[in-house]
Amino acid sequence: MIKMMAAICRKPGMTHAEYLAYVQHVHGAISKEHPAKLRRYVQNHVFDGAFGSSADSVHTMTMARDSITELWWDSPQDMQANFAHEHVRTKVGPDAANFADASRTLSLVAVEAEQPVPQPGRAVGAKVMQYLRMAEGLALPAFFERWARAHERALAASPLAAASIRRCVHNRQVSEFNPMLAYFGAKDVPIYEGVGSLWFDSTASVGTFRAYESALLAINAEAGCAFYDPAQSFFVCATEVLIYERLEP
Repeated sequence: MIKMMAAICRKPGMTHAEYLAYVQHVHGAISKEHPAKLRRYVQNHVFDGAFGSSADSVHTMTMARDSITELWWDSPQDMQANFAHEHVRTKVGPDAANFADASRTLSLVAVEAEQPVPQPGRAVGAKVMQYLRMAEGLALPAFFERWARAHERALAASPLAAASIRRCVHNRQVSEFNPMLAYFGAKDVPIYEGVGSLWFDSTASVGTFRAYESALLAINAEAGCAFYDPAQSFFVCATEVLIYERLEP
């Protein structure tokens, strides 16, 4: 499978609650009218988050996000066919002007890489999505490899977080599809190389992510272990809303 992720800011003059109501009940309904080749569509409704890290003196990513859209397809061909479909081009895409500040949307085409967690469980509670900018001078394969190793070490270093995380997925950038990201209309925004998705039992337990994050920062600071730029990275806490899913082949 392949997926596209879009971290979205609401348009000026709209409250966060108005935005979430519109994107779920109006935009979601328009999208379901003709899902074309789409396999799954989830909206992550943001309720908290932070940019940069407390260890940084300079933060270069300061923009809050209201939701993160995740769209799945069975193949890259299905993804491209979906965006070329008339309903998507004439109804779904243009509707974004009613709720989103498209100039600020952060997009990513990725594949999922499941990561081990000590106490796996149902991914139905709250979710942390950590957007990572790759460290300067690193190639994507090395970034993915160091990130995976850092995840396992961070779990070992933060037992409270390790006991709370029910699932972890590393969404790894597929750079050949970066030209498609212009679909959302953003200009002069960074393209992130990875997004870590971590599920917790409830909104109350997502706070343990901070220990995991601190462990990642410490590992990232070690000689020969750097894989991301904390000053340009951020995370959001969100709840998942399933908009559409096709279960049959």
